[in-house]
Amino acid sequence: MIGIDIILVKKFKKIKVTDYNFWNKFYTKREWRYCFSKAGSYNHLAGIFAAKEAIIKSYRKRIITNYSQIEILHKTIGEPYPKINGLIKKDMQISISHSHEYAVAIAFRN
Repeated sequence: MIGIDIILVKKFKKIKVTDYNFWNKFYTKREWRYCFSKAGSYNHLAGIFAAKEAIIKSYRKRIITNYSQIEILHKTIGEPYPKINGLIKKDMQISISHSHEYAVAIAFRN
C-alpha cells in the first residue's frame, strides 16, 4: 500500500523549541531534537508530520490510531525510516521532501 501527504510549511514556522509540551502528541523527543538541530526547523517539522500522515494513509487508518505510535528516524546519511509501536518497519520505505512552501512525504509498504 502507498500513502502520500502534502502540507503547507508555513503552518510550522511559528513553532519554537520550547513548545514541545503542546506538540508532544505529534512528535517524539528524538524527532523534536532532530528538527531543531537543523536550520529551518519548521521544514523538518512539516516533513515529519507529512511522513506520519502518509504512513497512516498507507495503513488505511486501521492499525495506527494516533501519531505517537509512529517515530521517524534518520540514518547517518539522512535517509528517513519509520518505527511503529517501537518496531523498525523494514517492510516500509518513506521519502520526505520540502521546499519553502510545501512538505511532501510518501510511504510505501510491501
